[in-house]
Amino acid sequence: MAQLEGKYQMSYTATATANVVVKNKPGYLHSIIIGEWVTGGTVEVSDSATDGDGNVKIFLQAGVTDASGFPKTVPVNAEFKVGITADIGASQTKVTFVYR
Repeated sequence: MAQLEGKYQMSYTATATANVVVKNKPGYLHSIIIGEWVTGGTVEVSDSATDGDGNVKIFLQAGVTDASGFPKTVPVNAEFKVGITADIGASQTKVTFVYR
């Protein structure tokens, strides 16, 4: 990620957690990195400053056939007008948000 250095910040969450505040003001979400495969693992990203399931913009869920290709980078490239928050559920672990 050398070309991203200085332009983006990274926020890492190791465990399933509700209301992860990535950025509590307007921002730009470049990508989401899912570090490990978890069947049924979910990542729900909202345009909110406090609530991971308020004004949901992105919902990711791993299926039983998704075991290959991890870590997996999901490009987002989207503006969030209020903030960037997430609910990381269903035992999902090791999620990184790349944002500015």
